[in-house]
Amino acid sequence: MDKAKRPIGRPNTYSKGLADRICERIARGESLRAVCSDGDMPSASTVHKWLAENQEFSEQYAHAREEQADHFAQDIIRIADEVEPESAAVAKAKLQIDARKWTAAKLAPKKYGDKIDLSGDMRVQVETRSLEDIFK
Repeated sequence: MDKAKRPIGRPNTYSKGLADRICERIARGESLRAVCSDGDMPSASTVHKWLAENQEFSEQYAHAREEQADHFAQDIIRIADEVEPESAAVAKAKLQIDARKWTAAKLAPKKYGDKIDLSGDMRVQVETRSLEDIFK
């Protein structure tokens, strides 16, 4: 009986199925480093190469990152709701929340980033001078 040989090493050829698995895990909150640490997953450098070369995967990955930001936002609420009122637990929860807030803001800045208020009265004063006045 002739068994099919399993390829040696990490996968490096793009496939839709592998891309789907990577993006699904990213969307659930895993880092690319964690995903790529599994032996049956490509290296992070291979994933970055695929992102540069494959528009469809790049869009799918960007969507997964947005879902990851939503995952972190939901984590923030869960952590805050479940923390016990002990000072050490509260400090740990605050650190976990801050890390997730920062990451969510970086992954989806329009949705979770700091809002900049540009309302209000803005006045600009412009002074004009002739070249003769400048070089006197």
